[in-house]
Amino acid sequence: MITDKVIYTDGRDVTVTDSTLKVKNAAYKISGITKMSLWTIRPDRWPAVLLLLLGIAGIVCGWMGLIPASISVDTNNGTISGNTLAMWIGAALAIIGILILVVSKEKYAVRIATAEGEKNAVVSTKREYIAQIVDALNRAFNFGSTGGSFTTSTGQSSSAGYRTGTQSGDSYVTIKE
Repeated sequence: MITDKVIYTDGRDVTVTDSTLKVKNAAYKISGITKMSLWTIRPDRWPAVLLLLLGIAGIVCGWMGLIPASISVDTNNGTISGNTLAMWIGAALAIIGILILVVSKEKYAVRIATAEGEKNAVVSTKREYIAQIVDALNRAFNFGSTGGSFTTSTGQSSSAGYRTGTQSGDSYVTIKE
């Protein structure tokens, strides 16, 4: 019985051996992976920007007195003018928008391409963690290299193994095409 050489493990969910990438309950054969990369996933920030802009618009409308005096809200403590209400609601929307912008972070993924298509095998907010997995996968590919000729993503032929390149600032490697 031949056992796989463990190249990397995080001790929990991810294990890279010389023949397999194991992520939780999924396993991908190294020989079946045709491309891999460290992928950056940017969060959608437009909802937060929209809330911020609406909040600023509400504050400006209330401060400039653009809401008619006939629009007011009666409370147990008296009457609140529409302009004051617009400023308070605008401030709340602006604060929520700013908080969402601050909290939303970029995520990073080990993006692989197999016969089933492209997928993010591992996703994390920690770039270094994902870079370690990508490095381990590179070592697994080199471990299983037979010295055959492959075409890299830069279009160069390589008989000495695999080459990495850059695309949009991220490194990637094409194993087979």
